[in-house]
Amino acid sequence: MKNPFELVSLADAMTRYQIQQKIYEDEGDFDAFMEADSYFYVHEGDLQLDTDFILDTDLLTEGNPDTWIAGYIINGNLTVNGSVLNEEGDYGPTLLVTGNVTCRNFLIGGSAVNVEGDITAEEIVMLHYNHGWMCCGGTIKAPVFVGDDFHFVPERKDISDFYYHSNDPNSPEEHACYEDADDNEHIADALTPLLKNPYITSFEELCRRLSAGESVLKSANTPPHDEKYFYMIVQQNYRDLKTVPPEFKSKALCMLALEQTVFALEYFPAHFIDAEVVQLAVEKNGMALRHIPDTLITKELCYTAANNGGLLKTDIPERFYEYELLVAALRKKDFQIEVIPAPFMTEDLLVEYVKIGRGAYLDRYCKTYGISKQTVLNRVIAADIRYLQNIFGWHLSADTYQYAKSLYDHATHKTQWESFVQQFSTKIQRVVED
Repeated sequence: MKNPFELVSLADAMTRYQIQQKIYEDEGDFDAFMEADSYFYVHEGDLQLDTDFILDTDLLTEGNPDTWIAGYIINGNLTVNGSVLNEEGDYGPTLLVTGNVTCRNFLIGGSAVNVEGDITAEEIVMLHYNHGWMCCGGTIKAPVFVGDDFHFVPERKDISDFYYHSNDPNSPEEHACYEDADDNEHIADALTPLLKNPYITSFEELCRRLSAGESVLKSANTPPHDEKYFYMIVQQNYRDLKTVPPEFKSKALCMLALEQTVFALEYFPAHFIDAEVVQLAVEKNGMALRHIPDTLITKELCYTAANNGGLLKTDIPERFYEYELLVAALRKKDFQIEVIPAPFMTEDLLVEYVKIGRGAYLDRYCKTYGISKQTVLNRVIAADIRYLQNIFGWHLSADTYQYAKSLYDHATHKTQWESFVQQFSTKIQRVVED
């Protein structure tokens, strides 16, 4: 947006507006959070904006890009023909408004905000996550108020349709979230009928829609959502496939989400997940198996999944385990040895485990299952000279060195042997001397 602000130093902001007394609990906290060489954008008098006021100082490009902007000061009323939006829950620029704020939606996360007058929102006031700080000297007025794990609890409020605050003991019990049939947290049933999209079931989903500058309440004077709208939101974030009403959730839309990630399968209608979709998804990422009906999983799919990052136990059902499949899985991610059942923990498997990489837990598994560690290492050494990289890197001892030397310190392997000896000379000298 065009910059309607002047740039003032922190010292000027403290002198002219006493911001050190108006942001955070006390001046000690202010000093701890504020950089001494920072600046503020200041608007003297009432300010009216015709677009959303997004709390992101990077959007105002005028001035020195190396100047640290701590936030905004509006010495007057703020009227926004849109919404005040602080999407990020962990941080955000400071906002001090000495008068009233009027907007469509008021979304605050990680910013430190003080509105000395009233806050009037046409639809929703939403405060999300506990890294932000806020104060309001007047009354908060809106049809809907949501405080989701946020410290500030309003003292004066005029909320007509729905009030919920996770940290307010006086928040109506019937407005609290609950766990649905899938053990996911679900917003209160009393809020759902107020939303333009009743398939929004979490505050995270609601926050995404607010962050996009959208009108979210059914009563708002905006047209209903259409197919084009749902294509747009799914293209932006596959998770919003979950919020698409059944009449708009086409296979083409689902496949659009699948192009982003196989985790979109979680939100597919069951009748869209057929053999063709399953094959496509597992070839894209083996973790797709976790969202595929059990009846469609085959041994061949498990091999494809193992070779494409699918995880044992989480993705690949144990009923398909066999030696070759477990080795394929280990070759992609060797930490999976931690979930391999005892009957499969054999000397052969541990040999392959060491060939793959570090073999970090070899000691543990040899002791647990009564397998000779030295036999495993000797077999790896004898398999091919290239495995000396793993042996000398992670399992070098006088025994492994001497056995490797007996096999490879001769003319046939002269170049490779001398290369390994040079690379690990310090370690070799230490174990030989010991």
